[in-house]
Amino acid sequence: MQQVFVYGSLLFSEVVQALTGTSFPTQEAILHNFKRLAVSEADYPAVFPSKGSKVKGKLLQNVDRRSLEILKFYEGDEYECISTAIHVKNKRTEALVFVWKGDAKLLNGNWDEKQFQETSLETYIQEIATETLLAFEVWQAKTFNQA
Repeated sequence: MQQVFVYGSLLFSEVVQALTGTSFPTQEAILHNFKRLAVSEADYPAVFPSKGSKVKGKLLQNVDRRSLEILKFYEGDEYECISTAIHVKNKRTEALVFVWKGDAKLLNGNWDEKQFQETSLETYIQEIATETLLAFEVWQAKTFNQA
C-alpha cells in the first residue's frame, strides 16, 4: 500500500472513486519546495520543483497496487511519479507525487480548484474517468499479452 499526494483533479474524491472504484482515506497535506501551475490549454495543473514554494493538497492513504497503476496511467507520460517528503499536521512523511516532466513553457498561471469544480469536474467523473479506464484495460491487456 502506498501514500499518494494529490493536488489537482485527484483532490476530488469523486474522480478518484470513478477511476479506481475505491474511496481512500485522506488527510490535508503540504508539499514543500514545489509550485503548482496550470497547464496551458488544459483544465488541470502540474507541480515542479521550486525552492521556497509550497503546494496544498491531500494525501491519499492505503492506495493499492492496481489503483496506483490506474492513477499512473491517468496522469500520463508528462508526469513522473516520484517519492518525496510531504507534511501532514507538521509531521514529515513520504508519499508518491506526480511531478511535471513535460515542457516548462506549457505551465503558466495559477490553477483554480473552484473553477475546475464548476466547469470540469462532472466531465472528469462522467467521461474522462470512463475513457481512462477503458484505455487502461486495453493497455493492460496488450502489455500482459506481450509478456
